[in-house]
Amino acid sequence: MPTEVLVMCTRCGRPQRAGAGRCAACGAELPDAPLPPSAPAAPHQHPFFSADLGGGRFITGEGNRLSFRPGASATPFLLELPGLKRLELVHRPRYEALALTLGALVALPFVSLMAGRVLLGLVALAGVALALLLRRYTLALESAGGVETRWELGSPWRGSLAERRVRSTWSALAIVMASRGVEVRGRLP
Repeated sequence: MPTEVLVMCTRCGRPQRAGAGRCAACGAELPDAPLPPSAPAAPHQHPFFSADLGGGRFITGEGNRLSFRPGASATPFLLELPGLKRLELVHRPRYEALALTLGALVALPFVSLMAGRVLLGLVALAGVALALLLRRYTLALESAGGVETRWELGSPWRGSLAERRVRSTWSALAIVMASRGVEVRGRLP
């Protein structure tokens, strides 16, 4: 945001925006204002790592920081690299989908119509299928002092383009971070 420069009117003493020419209150000519010194531009550092995970999720490494933006309009999470000890990719099935299966099995004894039982059976199977076909990927980062941070990378379908993107991002990140002396765990099969 640009800095607004004010000058004092020499006749009435009221503050005015610099460059207005004349005082809005009394009409006197305003003095010239010295321009504020501009802040030196910070040298732009090129990222040592940058990956687009899709859905607005990005992982970027720049300078001594690693950042993760979980969505297009989300504020990025920042992690200082000098304190980073361990990096691990955790992946597992989406067990949360089994809630459909559990709900269907709990409701099954209370349904007497065959069509309802068939429908609940299909819902139970859908829960199992979702648990097996979706995989949750989480990046676990351990800093000095044993503080662990977890970044949710997404839950793509097995074999999908999104899953391949997460897996290739992890492979590249593991190489970069290992070269910086960070312990890397959870290599993909």
